[in-house]
Amino acid sequence: MFTREDIAVVIPTYNRPDDLKKTLDSLNLSKIIPKKIIVIDQSKNNSSELVCKSYKKLNIEYIHNSKPSTGISGNMGLVRVRKKFALILTLDDDVQISKNYFQEALKIFNSNPKIVGIGGADKSRPYNFRSAKSILSRLFLSVFFLPRKENHKFRITGPYGNTESPIMARDIPDAQWLPGTNMFYRSEIYDHHLWPEIPGYNVLQDIECSYKVYRKYGPGSLLITPKCRVNHSFSEVERYPERKRIFVSQEDRFSFYYEFFNTPLGTLKMVWSITGLIIGNTARAIFNPSKKNFLHLKYVLSALSYCVRYRDRIKKGIVRSFLNPDLSMKEKF
Repeated sequence: MFTREDIAVVIPTYNRPDDLKKTLDSLNLSKIIPKKIIVIDQSKNNSSELVCKSYKKLNIEYIHNSKPSTGISGNMGLVRVRKKFALILTLDDDVQISKNYFQEALKIFNSNPKIVGIGGADKSRPYNFRSAKSILSRLFLSVFFLPRKENHKFRITGPYGNTESPIMARDIPDAQWLPGTNMFYRSEIYDHHLWPEIPGYNVLQDIECSYKVYRKYGPGSLLITPKCRVNHSFSEVERYPERKRIFVSQEDRFSFYYEFFNTPLGTLKMVWSITGLIIGNTARAIFNPSKKNFLHLKYVLSALSYCVRYRDRIKKGIVRSFLNPDLSMKEKF
């Protein structure tokens, strides 16, 4: 039977001391406090370190990583705990857990050995699946295997396609991926793989990691449940500007394609999804003309052109060549 003694929490953070404090506050108020918390800080000052030192009740190990990378930072924590703890929660620094999060998660892990990963459901967001706009939007995205909303489903439909539910009223026992805000795994999954060590952050890190788990352990191995509620506050601190975010997103989709969908059918889906992406963004720029929409289309086309041009490098895992060491965008690449 798993207990609090088996739980470790890993939190990579970057220049978000205020958000980190809210996250640690939620852990401090939990009915079950984890045995170990590791905070890997990539910040440029000691503000987050001071936040960690203010908690006497929590067993926090603070580590500073001078290289801004969610993957490298996450792995520094995972390597420290994967052999010592049976259960590892990786938590974003702008996410607060509910008081009974660990209590409910332990019940699930102890009663169902098939489940190797749990994702706590974020608070539900208003969404009308029956509105004409919603139906038409989801139909278009579905036809082109692009990301879309799906009622109580978290599926992978292609190299560009994943579904997620904005409404979390019940368990999703057949999830194919878990939200990266909170991924609670049996530590054994990290015997086989760790996070991709990419400069900055990886848009698809959560999908890539959990889809690997799903493919290895099969249907029923991943659960998303409202019993383990979280609140993702979506901090704007250190968020990438739109152009950089689009380049990162497109490159990560190409990497995902090469890892999981590099087959004739997968390639056909990839080309079809890119076609839909171009059609959708072009239509939005034409029928809803604005500087924002035209720039978005320009960035998408530019990022796709870059990924096609450097596809062999992306296939080999050579990524983020468009970034400088300080993570700013290069003028030429």
